Amino acid sequence: MSRIDSCCIIDDDEFFAFNTKKLMKQIGFCENVLWYADGQEAIDSLVGLLIENIPLPEIIFLDLNMPNKDGWAFLEEFQNIPKHQRENVKVYIVSSFVSPENMAKAHNYASVTAYLVKPLTAESLEKVA
Repeated sequence: MSRIDSCCIIDDDEFFAFNTKKLMKQIGFCENVLWYADGQEAIDSLVGLLIENIPLPEIIFLDLNMPNKDGWAFLEEFQNIPKHQRENVKVYIVSSFVSPENMAKAHNYASVTAYLVKPLTAESLEKVA
């Protein structure tokens, strides 16, 4: 499996984030893992990285249902980041629900690569890397 330099988990579920980071470390998926509990915190931080000339994470695992700013609102703001700064970022929707409506809606966003069902496993991460 290829190694990812940096990735980001945007999910208010601390248990999911902790277990996913632990799994990533076990299988050597990613060197640096950022975690944000809501979409607003994430978008603010990602814009801050760009201001500091730090590249965005290569992969974003994005939950849809979060308080404050949900995954859909995050995607709307993420599209406002200049394309050349986000074109190498792959966004994976992660959800506990297999919703045909959400899956179809996700395809409307060019930065969304795929829709993954929680929990993430070593096998699902191998398909991402």
